[in-house]
Amino acid sequence: MDTLLYVDGLVVSFDGFLALRNLNLIVDSHERIRLLIGPNGAGKTTLFDALTGQVKPVTGRVLFQDHINLLGLSEHAIANRGVIRKFQTPSVFPDHTVFENMVLSSGRKRFLATLSARASSLDHDRIAEVLDQVGLRQHANERAGSLSHGQKQWLEIAMLLVQAPTLLLLDEPVAGMTRAEKEKTAALMESIVERSACTIMLIEHDMEFVRKIARRGHQVTVMHEGSVLSEGSIDRVQSDERVIEAYLGRGRVTAGAAC
Repeated sequence: MDTLLYVDGLVVSFDGFLALRNLNLIVDSHERIRLLIGPNGAGKTTLFDALTGQVKPVTGRVLFQDHINLLGLSEHAIANRGVIRKFQTPSVFPDHTVFENMVLSSGRKRFLATLSARASSLDHDRIAEVLDQVGLRQHANERAGSLSHGQKQWLEIAMLLVQAPTLLLLDEPVAGMTRAEKEKTAALMESIVERSACTIMLIEHDMEFVRKIARRGHQVTVMHEGSVLSEGSIDRVQSDERVIEAYLGRGRVTAGAAC
């Protein structure tokens, strides 16, 4: 096998409710971006919870890089293996500068009075590189709380990138963004996978954004009622009768529809 992520028969239950129902999913090692879509309650976020150790499945297997059993690891150990997650709501330190947020995220926690003094030249170079990549280098000395919503999202992505993830899980990264911010975020996704060995797996409800990413050759997985309903190119899943039924009943999929 040559897989980055192998999910087999995953079942997650909450008080008898099956949030994931025998879910099977494979992300090949050569994939750079995998898009995960589906109606609310489809189990997308629960899948991320299971992958990062926040919930324990009833049964199933999750193998990372062919041999690492993620279900046997703690949240901290999973993150140390390179599986790193961003939640929908930005989680930054608003009273610290953008640069300080980056240093704290890199794992070099220290007193704020010595943050700049003790950060090595290598730290500075790497942080500057990542901030430049997300378009925030000129804001390095500004308080994170003063940034726009979109900029806070980019800062948190930068805070994760500086940790050198192998698999980056993003939950609705463009939620609440302006159209211009969404355009920039789409370009950022491509920049990340072009300039690193990182693979991105993202949950998104904004189908205009999903189409923009998917049209560049990335695969789409559609979830419904806790399992994978359809998978493939954006054109394939949009024409899948099961997907149309799940989203719109007997209606047709349109440009503005969920899929």
